[in-house]
Order: sequence, then structure tokens, then C-alpha cells
Amino acid sequence: MTPRFIDRYLKSNDARGKRIVEQIALGAGLKVINSLVGIVIIPLYLALLTETSFGIWLTVSAAVNWFNIFDLGLGNGLRNRFAEAKAAGDHAKAATYVSTAYFCIGAVSAGLFLLFFTADVFVNWGIAFAAPESLHDEVNAMTRILVALFLPQFTLQLIKMVVTADQRPAWSNAMNTAVNVLQLSAVFLLLRAEQDSLPVLAAALGGINLAVPFAANLIFFSGRYRLYRPRVSAVNLRYAGDLLGIGAVFFILQGASLVVFMTDNVIISQVLGPEEVPAYNVSYRYFSFAGVFFGLITTPFWSAFTDAFVKRDMQWIRTMVKRLLRVWAFLAIGCLLMLAASSEVYSIWLDDALQVPFILDLFMALWVIFSAVLGIFGTLLSGIGKLRLTLMHAAFVMVVNIPLSVWLAGYPALGSAGVILASLLGLLLRLFFQPAQCYKIMTGTARGIWNR
Repeated sequence: MTPRFIDRYLKSNDARGKRIVEQIALGAGLKVINSLVGIVIIPLYLALLTETSFGIWLTVSAAVNWFNIFDLGLGNGLRNRFAEAKAAGDHAKAATYVSTAYFCIGAVSAGLFLLFFTADVFVNWGIAFAAPESLHDEVNAMTRILVALFLPQFTLQLIKMVVTADQRPAWSNAMNTAVNVLQLSAVFLLLRAEQDSLPVLAAALGGINLAVPFAANLIFFSGRYRLYRPRVSAVNLRYAGDLLGIGAVFFILQGASLVVFMTDNVIISQVLGPEEVPAYNVSYRYFSFAGVFFGLITTPFWSAFTDAFVKRDMQWIRTMVKRLLRVWAFLAIGCLLMLAASSEVYSIWLDDALQVPFILDLFMALWVIFSAVLGIFGTLLSGIGKLRLTLMHAAFVMVVNIPLSVWLAGYPALGSAGVILASLLGLLLRLFFQPAQCYKIMTGTARGIWNR
């Protein structure tokens, strides 16, 4: 059944609202495909790899994603500044932001490439990722391949920020869908060929991750966004400070996000063993279906909130927040139903190849429920750049999450569930200030730190 707030959008003459509905409708189909791919690919992974090698693959892949923190928040800074410049009709300024962001991230990528391959001479990645000695050579080769293919993609994926800032996040979702479908095909072909080498898997999937954004850059910057295409002549490093001003906040928030979730696989692998990682990831993928579809709805609002705030359309913002909260109630009920059915779903989905503890599912469901409601307020605050309190919370979480995760995971009654419990406890702290801050901003009563 179509949520009531979408029905209202469909009947609305509001251009901003209509664009959001269009993006939700386009994104919904893509998310269905992504979800189906996520369902199908896990059994294929389990058939292709052993439980231990699959756990190592997940752990190394997550660790490589840590490089995302080195964009210094420039990606999200570009998202906000591009949206602001475009809303004001200053296309030259928007183009300068794009070129400057590409130049800066490209320079960071080159530096990280040199740094990694210098360190690679001295590091045995098999030992670092707690792999059995028999897999050390494969893990070393896999890590080098994943990093070498990830770093160019690190720059090219800025195209997703450009289309999202233009209130077209479904186009970004289309890139993700292309990657997911191609990766599913690759894993299927590797399984048919009985090719279970981790380096070969890394080359296939890492190559797909790079090829799709490369093609997207060619398509978009030679077409709809030709006016904003990256050019050396348009680079202005004075604008880098503008991007980093708000980007620095996003940099810390991204760092907190990486610490909270991207370290989970590594913590589980080190504390409990890599064979415990697959169950954690299966639970995460299962419940993230609900979170992903809710994100489909909230994502278009980031730049829409920016546009509305620049134009002082506070009534529109208040109305949209209320409607999003109604939709969140449906998500919460859906997550609880998913929890009740989880054991039966896993049995059908994985053919009893993997056991997932109920306590892990319980905390994962709660994490998704509370992440979603706080995502509403976080999207508004991110869109309008009022993130000082959120920044203070993120700094606190970065300090306490890893030791808390390790401590809780050490309890036999919790195991890997202790890791997501630590993330949940840190998340709940935002309930004490984000809703209040959003209310003050929407009613024009925010003062001091509440308005920063």
C-alpha cells in the first residue's frame, strides 16, 4: 500500500514535492532489485567460499572502505554547496565547487596510493586480518588488488554527490544497482568455474566497482551536467576552504560512522574469529532491507531541505518532517515483524547453512528502528548545516565505541551481538538532543549552540 504522504505528494502541485515523489518512485524499483540481489548473492558466496574465507572477505572489504574517511568530508561538503549554488542560480560557482572537489579528492587518492603501497612492503595482511596461515598469500594479494581498484573509484564516486545534490538520488541508486547486478553475475560465473581464489574475486568485484562510476562520469559530464564537468581551469583552491568548512563537520561524522559500523567486522574477527563474521553480516543485510527502503524515502529530502531552508520555506520543512515520522511508524512495525519471522526466513534463504543468534537479530532490529527515526532529524540538520551538537556526539562515539564493542563482545551470552549493542547505545544518545534541536529550528526558536 502506498504511504499516505506519497499519495499527498502525487496530488500536490509543489515542484519540490513532485521531484521527491519521482525520485522515490524511481528508487523503489531499483531498491527492489538491490534487495533481490542481496538475497541471492549470500548463498552464492557461501557456496563459493568457506565460512572462514567468506568472513575474511567481508572483513577486508570493510577495512578497505575505511579509506572513505579520507575524503575529509569534501563529498558531503560538495553535496551541500552545489545544492546551495544551484538553488541560487549561480552555475559558475557550482561548477567551481565540482572541479575543486574532484581535484582535492584526486590528490588525496594519489597520496593514499603511495602511502599504502609503501606500508605494504612491511605488513603481512594475512596476520593483520587474523587469517589462517594457509590463506596469508591470498589475503595479501586480495588486499593489494582491492586497494588499487578502490582508490581511483574514491574520486570518481563524487558523481553520486552531484546527482544527489541535484535532488536526483535515484540516479545514484541506479549506479549502485548496476554494481550489484554485475557483482552477482561475477560471483555466479566464478562459482560455475569453481574459481574460489580470493584475489580473483577481488579483481572481479573491485573492477566492477571502478568501471561503473567511471562510465557514469563519462555519461553525465558529457550530457546533463556538461556545464559542471571537472576542469583544471575551473579549480579554485579558495573554494576548497568553503567545502572543507562544512566538510570538516561531515568528515568527523563520517569518521564516527566508520568507527561505529565499519570496524565491526574487524572487531568480531579479532575477538571471536573470522568464522563469526558471516552471521553478523547476514543479520545486518536482513534488517537493513527495511533501513534501505526508508533511506530511499529520506535521501531526496537532504537537498530538498537545503533548497527549502535557503528559500526560508519553514512550513514545508515542518510538514515533511511530520509525514516522515508517520512513515517511520510503519518501518518500526515492519522491523518487529521481520524479527518474529527471522529464523524461518534464514532457514529458507540460506538452507540452514548458517545459524544466526536471536539476540543478534533483536539488537540489529532495534538499531535499524532507532537509526531510521534519527535519520529523519539527521537529514534535516545535515541539509541545513546545523551540526554542532551532532558533531560533539560523534566525537564522543568515536572514542568509546571500539572499547565498548570489544568489551561487550567478550561476554559469551552476547558474542557478536555485543558489537551492535555498543552501536545501539551510542546511537540512542542522539535522542536527547536531535529532536529538540530540529523543533527549535523549525519553530524559529533556536539560539546559541542549538542554531549551529
